[in-house]
Amino acid sequence: MYLEVPEEPQSNIILDKESKEALEAERLRLWGRLIVYAVGSAITDGSIKEGDEVMIDPSSIGRVYRVPLSADKTVLLVSMFDIAHVW
Repeated sequence: MYLEVPEEPQSNIILDKESKEALEAERLRLWGRLIVYAVGSAITDGSIKEGDEVMIDPSSIGRVYRVPLSADKTVLLVSMFDIAHVW
């Protein structure tokens, strides 16, 4: 399942890769509602659809990957088992 990446606050501070990843992991812990961008074929019952708002399990933060779909679109890849709540 792909989730929308919330817009990052703009900053003039330049961070190294490790600092940027640590900051993103902290932001993920704070995100309560993420929009579903697309759903894979594993979800066949319609319980989660494109456009739904979901909360991911905070313990799954280490398994969340950023996937660049195009030059201007990046999404978060999560397992359906990491969805803690559908709003």
